Amino acid sequence: MKFKQPKPKKCKNCGDTFNPFNSLQKACSSPCALTLAVNQRKKKEKKQLTIDRREFKLNDKKTQKNLAWKAFSRFIRLRDKDQGCISCGTKKDVVYAAGHFRSRGAIPALMFHEDNVHKQCNKYCNESLSGNYRNYKPALIEKIGREKVEWLEGPHDPVKYTALDYVGIKLGYLAKCREMEAS
Repeated sequence: MKFKQPKPKKCKNCGDTFNPFNSLQKACSSPCALTLAVNQRKKKEKKQLTIDRREFKLNDKKTQKNLAWKAFSRFIRLRDKDQGCISCGTKKDVVYAAGHFRSRGAIPALMFHEDNVHKQCNKYCNESLSGNYRNYKPALIEKIGREKVEWLEGPHDPVKYTALDYVGIKLGYLAKCREMEAS
């Protein structure tokens, strides 16, 4: 059986044309391959540094709000991991979200309130049925009590979070998640 010689290629490092030993070879020589590997590693490190910097943009309110929500949402899913969806009760192997009883758009003050947010199947109840409020409320009354649900439904003073408030929320819920995962 005769193997076909790969077509000539251009070195990704120096640009010279060369005849590769196999189709995956990207550099013409060992020094070029080493330089190419070092450059790729630097690119990867630079990309990771950009991600790390974004995480620590303390003055960027939107970024910190999103990071705080991720930590809070993870906490809710861990807290309710042994329970089914708050709205439909399913315990199927589906993607779950942290679903709000009172939406965070309508009542931003309750966005990070633990009584207002519970594990909910993402695709069906949370997205398709917009939270499935009709089934959410009776299950919530059973879970936390009528008084707390009535309080959630009542008026709430507006809350203005700063970027540092969001950082504090994020750090607090990350610590709670670590505790829950350790036990």
